[in-house]
Amino acid sequence: MRGAPPPGCRATALGFLARRDHTRVELARKLSKKGFDREEVDAVLDGLAARGLLDDRRTASLLVRSRTGRGRARLAPELAAKGVSREDAALALAELDPEDEKASLRQALERKARTLSPGLTPGDRSKKLFAHLVRRGFSSGAVLEELRSGRVGSFQKETDVDDESS
Repeated sequence: MRGAPPPGCRATALGFLARRDHTRVELARKLSKKGFDREEVDAVLDGLAARGLLDDRRTASLLVRSRTGRGRARLAPELAAKGVSREDAALALAELDPEDEKASLRQALERKARTLSPGLTPGDRSKKLFAHLVRRGFSSGAVLEELRSGRVGSFQKETDVDDESS
């Protein structure tokens, strides 16, 4: 005799949600990949949303809070890729405390600064740190402010980044 029959759409969806929160779009994709038809998936997702088990706004908020070391510019596309509406994404990003974002920037800066070759010139060091942090989604203005502050251990104030990035 074979094992138990495969779980239904609702049970599969609940299994995914038991591991972590998902957006409606993410869950629909996963359920479709499992072979469930669109109508059944939509009905199950509607039921889960009605019971508060599927909430894109809550999921966006949790995602933003869990993604330390990334700035708003990096988080917004991540939210969009997960199917979060612009409105829900804007609300989640608005929850970011500017001081927490500064602290996150500072941590990312210090972490990256430790990995750079000690033989780099201050100008090259500045450029590498600037480029890394902007790729991580931090605003160029915030990065420049932090680089110029001199708070990062062994980092020297540099204006070369500003001069050459203009």
